[in-house]
Amino acid sequence: MYKAARELQKAFLAGEEVEKLLVNLEELKSDGSVTDEQYGYLKKDYEERLTAAGSAVAQQRAEIKRRLEDSRTSLANSKLESDRLGVRFKVGELPLEKYERADRRLRKRIDSTEAELAELERILGANSASDIGMLPAASGKLSPGAQRLSIPEASSFTAFVSSVGEVASPRTRLLGLVGGLFLFISVFMPWGSAGGFGFTISYPAADLSGHLTAAGVIFGLFAIGAVFLAESQTKGFVHVVAGAIALLVFLIAMTVPNRELGTSIVGAMSRGWISMGAGIVFYIIAAIAMIVGGVYERREG
Repeated sequence: MYKAARELQKAFLAGEEVEKLLVNLEELKSDGSVTDEQYGYLKKDYEERLTAAGSAVAQQRAEIKRRLEDSRTSLANSKLESDRLGVRFKVGELPLEKYERADRRLRKRIDSTEAELAELERILGANSASDIGMLPAASGKLSPGAQRLSIPEASSFTAFVSSVGEVASPRTRLLGLVGGLFLFISVFMPWGSAGGFGFTISYPAADLSGHLTAAGVIFGLFAIGAVFLAESQTKGFVHVVAGAIALLVFLIAMTVPNRELGTSIVGAMSRGWISMGAGIVFYIIAAIAMIVGGVYERREG
């Protein structure tokens, strides 16, 4: 949220600075301190910069509006889930302890989303850099959630979204889902190929390493299933861990000697025995996407 706000503030400042320069230029023109040629050149340059600043303002406002709609959808879904939770408790489906635990999580999520909505609406209504005011300082360091991968409460692994709309709100949650799908699909794609005498044989992951196939299928399904968890922190935890383990298995399987090849998969490729297939590229990109998506989810949580 604050990244778009900072960019909007920066665009406002750029436009305000150019407007001051235009005022100064007009004053210099009126008292004859600049020639017509100098005036015309500078005015054209400043007007182009002012237009660019206006476009940047419009772009960042559109991004904030998108985030605002995502937050509104998330809030509506959370309130609906809270209402349904209350009904389940009233009819006796949920014991008091489980209801109170789930209700606390929902209350925390609703309060956080409402605070974010209020801030987004305030920023969206700004017409100058000063209207936006002071923002939290951007830090080059990772947030605590990204620095320390704490294990979520066990109960959060059994709390699921109340509607499909929550899966893609905000849209950064889709990164983990897409990563999981790609990881699952990658093990069935060609991982290597070898040819001779006019023919080519392609090898899926299963022909090169059973561990890679298992990792792609298991952690791909974990990542896909995780998008239906209600808590962003828990969702992000699963995506980061699944992506990291999938990458670790990949590195080990690619470098450890393969009994059938007589060398590692990397060694066979470096010797030209087999060529690298698209499955390897898809697997790596998918695992990284899961990790990055998980980090975003933990920050949102």
